[in-house]
Amino acid sequence: MEDVTDLYKQLCKKHNIELQECVQKALTGGPVLDLSSQTLDVGTCAVVGKMLQVSSKFEEVSFEDCLLKEDGIKSILLGLCGNSSVKTLVLKGNCIQGNSTDALAKMLRHNSRIVRLSLEWNNLGLHPESFGSFCGALVKNSCVQYLDLRSNQLGGEAASALAQVLMRNCSLLSLDLRWNTLGVAGGKTLLEGLRNNRTLTLLNLIGNSITNDIISTIDNQISKNKLLSLKEREYIGQTTLLKEQLERQEQHSSQQVKQLEDNLAQRDKALNKTIQEGEFQTGKLQEELSSKSLELVALRTKYELITSALHLNQERVSVLEERNCTLQEDLKSSQESATLEKSKLKEALDSARAQHSEEVHALHTTITQLQTKIGELTAESEKQKQQTFDLKETTCSLQAEIKGLKMECDALRSKEQTKHKEMMKNVEKQHSAEVHQLKMDHQQVETEMRGKLASIEAWKAEAQAEVASLQVQLSTERSSSQAQLLSLKKHLKAEHFAVVRGLEEQLQMMEESRGDAEERLRSQVAANSALRATNTKLSSHIHALNNDITELQAKVESREGEVKVAEKRIREEFSAQIEDLQQECKQIPKLNSIISEQKRLITDLEHESDLHKREAKLKEEEMKKVREDEARRVAMLHSAFVSYFNSSPGSPSKLN
Repeated sequence: MEDVTDLYKQLCKKHNIELQECVQKALTGGPVLDLSSQTLDVGTCAVVGKMLQVSSKFEEVSFEDCLLKEDGIKSILLGLCGNSSVKTLVLKGNCIQGNSTDALAKMLRHNSRIVRLSLEWNNLGLHPESFGSFCGALVKNSCVQYLDLRSNQLGGEAASALAQVLMRNCSLLSLDLRWNTLGVAGGKTLLEGLRNNRTLTLLNLIGNSITNDIISTIDNQISKNKLLSLKEREYIGQTTLLKEQLERQEQHSSQQVKQLEDNLAQRDKALNKTIQEGEFQTGKLQEELSSKSLELVALRTKYELITSALHLNQERVSVLEERNCTLQEDLKSSQESATLEKSKLKEALDSARAQHSEEVHALHTTITQLQTKIGELTAESEKQKQQTFDLKETTCSLQAEIKGLKMECDALRSKEQTKHKEMMKNVEKQHSAEVHQLKMDHQQVETEMRGKLASIEAWKAEAQAEVASLQVQLSTERSSSQAQLLSLKKHLKAEHFAVVRGLEEQLQMMEESRGDAEERLRSQVAANSALRATNTKLSSHIHALNNDITELQAKVESREGEVKVAEKRIREEFSAQIEDLQQECKQIPKLNSIISEQKRLITDLEHESDLHKREAKLKEEEMKKVREDEARRVAMLHSAFVSYFNSSPGSPSKLN
């Protein structure tokens, strides 16, 4: 506030203009600059115009009933050309005409901020050319929504210019043309202009000597504009609501799709993990099978070694048998030689028994020794035969065990392969079932969206039916309001005639007493004129109040209708939201069941992995037992071979 007052003082000092207290008080009134009913000279008007051009504090400026001069009005309007904050401008009762109207048109061409413009009780219609330029500026202006042109002596030419404004302007909502001289022709031109207008919702033509038919058609056109504006607002509101709902539904559906994708990704990860675990387990089993195959190869090599050792033992046995044969031949030869010697001895006994008794005794001892050696050799040959039989039995048992191990390994491998194939088939079946279920859920969501769109269309049809019923109600209420207006007009005319009659009687009385007191007559004539002016003002004020009352009633009714429509919308939206929530609540157990199934699958997989681990441990223990048994058997065979080689007569230990 201090800045504005300081600016006013500085400008007054700069241009040598006296300060006015009324202007200083008005500058302290916040965003409203109210200078109504103040006498302002041209210099102060110029200062105020420069302040308005510079300052952006004021939103409403009023110069009502200031009777400003033409230069003052021009300076103020020149300052408003560069203003960007004033939204309401009141120039009521300033005798604007001619050049002032041209300045007003210039201001409207340059200003793009003023919304309300009040020009009541001026003389814009006295100069049609200037008023035409004013209307041309209105056509190009897209900010003025409320225009007051009451009591401006507007005639037929002004009506044609205003009709052009109505045809080409798309921002004007309210136009007040009361108490002008438009006439029937002007009303018709305005009606033609209104037929191409879709934005004007209020046009007041009281006191223009226009017939009721034209006024009714104009009112019908304006009511159509009102309904169109209401429909546009409702349509815009519905479209915004539908857009918001569609965006919410799209977001919800996108979230669901993301959740489903995440679930699929998680399931794919779980399946990949299970597949990897299965592959890892199969790899382990393959490694175990390879290790077992290597062990089998080792057993085969051992078996080959054992067979080679058996062949060596068989060769040694053959060598021993050959030795036994040679020994038997030696025995036979020795027996033959002994028999020959016996015969020789028997022949020589007769000649020399005494001489050879010792030699016979020595021969008997050698024979007994040879016989003992023969028994020992026969026992050793029997032992070697038993050992060879035992070795054959062990080789047969080892071959049978190797065959059994082969059969067990093949069975285990086939079982593991069948289990792995079954696991893969089950996983593929679960994956296909989950994909089918997701497709079904997506189809359900699409059907729900289509049902919602159908319900919205039905609601739109119901809203259109309600709009038609409201139009019927508005027509009925309009007819009733017109009847009330006619009754009020009749009542006011009666009162006016009564007042006029009283005044005429007073004038007659004054004329009869003219010779007595002319001064009293003059004073009473002045009083009469003043009373007439006040009467006209009061009648216009009463008409304005009645129009305001009708406007307020219409606004109240429209707001009540909007409130009802909004309540219905809110109820329907809440019902729709409740249904959506119920559907989502119905879908929750499905998701819980899916989660429980996934948990069960995970537990089953963990159980299967534990079983595989236990089987692997058991197989390792069995392999360890087999290896220990094989080691024991190998040790037994080695000890048997060692004992056999040590006990054989051709062993190097005995030869040494």
